[in-house]
Amino acid sequence: MAMTWRDLSLPNREEVWRQLRGLRVSPPGAAASDRGRRETLQSALEQAQQLMDAAESAGYATRPLQLFYALSQGGRAIAAASPRLPASIQVPDRDDRSRMKTQDLPWKLGGHGVKATNTSQGRIAKVRVHAEWTGLLPGVAVALGAECLKADEKISVGELWPLLPESHKVPLDEASQHAALSFEGVSEPLHGVGSIRVDQFKTVAFYEALLGYVPGTVRRECGDDQAKLSAFLDHYPSLAGYIFPNPGGGSIGWGGSDGSGTYSHLNVYWPYPNAASVEWGKQAHQLKATRYRGAGDWWVFPKVGSMAGSLHPLLAWWTVLFALSMMARYEPNNWARMIQIDSSVEASAIEHILDQALDVVPALLLDAIQVVGGT
Repeated sequence: MAMTWRDLSLPNREEVWRQLRGLRVSPPGAAASDRGRRETLQSALEQAQQLMDAAESAGYATRPLQLFYALSQGGRAIAAASPRLPASIQVPDRDDRSRMKTQDLPWKLGGHGVKATNTSQGRIAKVRVHAEWTGLLPGVAVALGAECLKADEKISVGELWPLLPESHKVPLDEASQHAALSFEGVSEPLHGVGSIRVDQFKTVAFYEALLGYVPGTVRRECGDDQAKLSAFLDHYPSLAGYIFPNPGGGSIGWGGSDGSGTYSHLNVYWPYPNAASVEWGKQAHQLKATRYRGAGDWWVFPKVGSMAGSLHPLLAWWTVLFALSMMARYEPNNWARMIQIDSSVEASAIEHILDQALDVVPALLLDAIQVVGGT
């Protein structure tokens, strides 16, 4: 596949691991002053790197196992560095499942916190995962200050797959149309002002961004129908507050496509903040997007299931790699068929994601540890 400018701008794997190793002598956040947290972060990152090295040398039959456990150990390092843990959370009362009770969530997390179901069939898109109330997945979400998948709500890999930006080159047939969208907004702080007509008598100041990788099916289904497009955009909580350029109808702001019609671009607009607003002086991507794999790599992610907010990209990768690892570990015959390149329609997509994870996982771990550690 052809290299893009984005591909060339992303940090390389060796540099990311160098930075991760550099954190170990002087851990950030809560691990800076607590010996137990510091030693956990140090040993967890060493194991994560060794597991990633093993994954690089492994074939696709076993690579998901090393990748997931590398990410899992990295999650322990995130938890050790995060001042948000320990925390108090609400969980169902075992004696009365209709009631909730308060439970302590420690920084030293145990258990995966996620399970996979429907693993006996032969399509990875149909495999389902669900978060548990406690364990690593919800614990890491708390450590990040992010919303987790709703506990016990089953979500298919087909819904999670498009949340991985690297999957756009290798979509699954049964994947959701609510994909991760690239975000290109003005890089300057919000001080320059444009205007947009909201009715025949009034114009308002606005700022805008270009969303990429909007599925072509969305453009074909929505066209310039604002109600239909709103139903799509409302799955992206960070984009809240958008306005249309022509409230009474007319062109919405569709841009070019990728040539095949698989993806399109869409301009989105928001009212310009006033000087008294907390948004004043910030950049558009800081307000509406999530940093992914580098300083200039910003994306918006949808909510999943009955979530209120967006699913954090690290948690999206966590759930997908968990599902793949469970297939490889507990359903070896099914897994072998899924990755059979001569007969499986999903094999190429699976291979691509397992290759990309070697670069993505350490980058996400580095960013997460730096964010929770305040560096």
